[in-house]
Amino acid sequence: MHFHVLGPLEARTADGSAVKLKPGKPTKLLAALLLHRGTWVSMDRLIDLLWQGQAIPPSAAGNVKSYICGLRRALPEPRIDSREGAYRVRILPDEVDADLVTTRAAEARHALARGDAARAATLITGSLELWRGMPFGDLTADDRAPEVARLDEVRWELRELLATAYRELGRPADAIGLLRAMTCDDPLREDIWARLISLLHEVGRRGEAIATFRRARSAIVRDLGVEPGAELSGAHRMALGV
Repeated sequence: MHFHVLGPLEARTADGSAVKLKPGKPTKLLAALLLHRGTWVSMDRLIDLLWQGQAIPPSAAGNVKSYICGLRRALPEPRIDSREGAYRVRILPDEVDADLVTTRAAEARHALARGDAARAATLITGSLELWRGMPFGDLTADDRAPEVARLDEVRWELRELLATAYRELGRPADAIGLLRAMTCDDPLREDIWARLISLLHEVGRRGEAIATFRRARSAIVRDLGVEPGAELSGAHRMALGV
């Protein structure tokens, strides 16, 4: 089985065939179990997740049991366990794309460490393509917040690793384009600005490197009220040749 949660929930069999899930609360229930994959989720917690912001009907527990039955029929393998007052979904390693991208990030780091930038780039680009929108998009923002924050950091690391791989593969233009996009996404991450300035200087684009520092400094001073730190200032001095 493959469970895709980096966007609206999708479930597929090993051969790639889509599992037809009933929309609405049954799909949201499976998303909630996958959010807490491998652990028991109480009936009370599931009810809170499914009826958040709504009046909870007297039949809520019975409805959850009915949704569980429907999910068990839809999934081609027994995956949902039950015990008194709780349920859990059983998954195998890397069956959930949120876990797969974490595994691939580690594999890409190791590939770069042993000098295999091509392998790292392949792993990373395939991982980044798995994002289809907001992770666990079927759940409310508050419920998914910790996992979304974790996955945002994984995605950020993958992009950093890809920039490194591009540089090592002799593709500076691709690395520069990626780093520029990252500075737009988060203009307060000084390490990315520093890498961009250093790479621009390295390929002989000194004027752009200096102009990039000015943009970085402007954003940092405006939003944080402080001067750039040692790493970014050092990259600037290197571009200036001092």
